[in-house]
Amino acid sequence: MAEKIVMPQLGESIAEGTVVEWLKSVGDTVQKDENVLLISTDKVEAEIPSPITGVLIEAKVGPGETVAIGTVLGWVGAAGEEMVSTPKAPALQALAPSLPSQARVPAESSRFLSPLVKKIAQENQVAPNTLEALSGSGRDGRLTKNDLLAHLAKTVMPAQVSAAQTTLIPEGQHEAFKPISTMRRVIMENMSASRRISAHVTTFFEIDYTAIDRVRATHQDRFKAEEGVSLTYTTFLAAALCIALKRHPYLNAEMKDDRILFKKDVHLGIAVGIEQPEPGLMVPVIRHADQMNLRGLARSIADLATRVRSKKIRPDELSGGSFSLTNPGNYGAIIGTPIINQPQVAILGVGKIKKQPVVLEIDTGDVIAIRNRGWLSLSFDHRLIDGATADIFMADLKQIMETWTTQP
Repeated sequence: MAEKIVMPQLGESIAEGTVVEWLKSVGDTVQKDENVLLISTDKVEAEIPSPITGVLIEAKVGPGETVAIGTVLGWVGAAGEEMVSTPKAPALQALAPSLPSQARVPAESSRFLSPLVKKIAQENQVAPNTLEALSGSGRDGRLTKNDLLAHLAKTVMPAQVSAAQTTLIPEGQHEAFKPISTMRRVIMENMSASRRISAHVTTFFEIDYTAIDRVRATHQDRFKAEEGVSLTYTTFLAAALCIALKRHPYLNAEMKDDRILFKKDVHLGIAVGIEQPEPGLMVPVIRHADQMNLRGLARSIADLATRVRSKKIRPDELSGGSFSLTNPGNYGAIIGTPIINQPQVAILGVGKIKKQPVVLEIDTGDVIAIRNRGWLSLSFDHRLIDGATADIFMADLKQIMETWTTQP
């Protein structure tokens, strides 16, 4: 039986996507999970795999067409098989940031460009004639994101990049306006909506990482040699969170109208910062994280972070989380007050881990020792979670981490 290929949800706030190119032609044999087409939004480009092994029997939506999420893009089945009749979806106008005319590229290039490539060109003021002249490495000479970034790296000096980023619309000698990009608008909308929806409260606990340090010191060199990834604090935090969330189901839940949806599994979102094409944040999800050991978590965290930064993350990996973890401590922050990733009800922030003098009580009296310590901050939705519930969860998480003995 033929299976349809649909435009996937590229993120909770994304309503449409653009077909960039079909990687397979009608009549080509495809394997299950083999990529068959490339789609794009202003935020991400992604390759879409075939749902089954078979033949591409129809490509309903052509390159350059923008359609709503859930639209049937094509069909895969047996050679000669007929598809279920579905009306062709009307094409939508591609998303574009609402920018003042002075900030736009002076004229449109007649060449087909994906939404992401258009945004990069617009924000770097690449002229249409330059876009027309660039060689493309995509199918039929299509200009890809990497083609454009390579051109910018060779031709734009640091001072020019700075000017493009900060002085698009001069407003006097000492100030300037910069248009808000589509990606930043999405982040703004999500953060503002979360503040409106949830009653945010944050509680803070200090953690002693000595027990985890012992395990890391014993195993990290061998672990890196065997797995090819580091045994990071984030790996242990993820593992400890999975244990604690299973014990405290109100933290691994979401609000559904007047009901509470408790999640059976832990689908852990890990916030990953990105710098290109502009600074931003994505939260890929480790599905069934509670079923993984330290090695599985370490591999998953490293893999997702790498693919987010290389723009190879799959759309379905950016949604469906039940709890999120963010690490402002990577940039030196001691504590933070993260905003909940809707429709979740809590998020954990990790502060900078550093050596500190600590007073310890031993049989012979008090002594001062040097320990790695840091703050964890839990932002939670007070509509569902009481302060006592949040603090009991955090106390349990602290106990799990400070008595850690599990070996990788």
